Amino acid sequence: MAFAPSKGKKNLRKEKGSLTLNSMMDMMTIILLFLLKSMSTSGALIRPSEYVDLPMADREMDPKKAVALLVSAEGVFKDTEGDPQALSLIDELEDPANPVLPGLESFLVERRDLALKVGQAFKGEVTIQCDKSIPYRWLLKVIATCGVTEFGTIDFVIIKKKA
Repeated sequence: MAFAPSKGKKNLRKEKGSLTLNSMMDMMTIILLFLLKSMSTSGALIRPSEYVDLPMADREMDPKKAVALLVSAEGVFKDTEGDPQALSLIDELEDPANPVLPGLESFLVERRDLALKVGQAFKGEVTIQCDKSIPYRWLLKVIATCGVTEFGTIDFVIIKKKA
């Protein structure tokens, strides 16, 4: 024998499907983070130092994140934001007996070992901001020191000529 359905069950209204915003908010958050990440790495990564007078050239190349060095009339410095720290001074640059700069060499070896220690791929990239009045023999010593420490990709920062 079947029971008669109750009046409450008989008159149930079917609710319309509602939109859940949780999954849509998750999706929008992911898109926002992706866009922020891509925007933050596409801007200019190198700010010219106030301690050097950069040369002008006509070159089309985007800057990339690398170990930054500063070569000025006082010596070779690691380029930190606004406060360069000396690695090799003029007496080491002028010494003809040693083609490798010891202070710069130890800094580059430390950076290479740190990259390998934390599990990053070591690319061996250096970006040099060099004053246009620097003697070529000084620049050769910096390049030779970079080569000895396995930093083979050397980029120079320039001021782009206006067309």
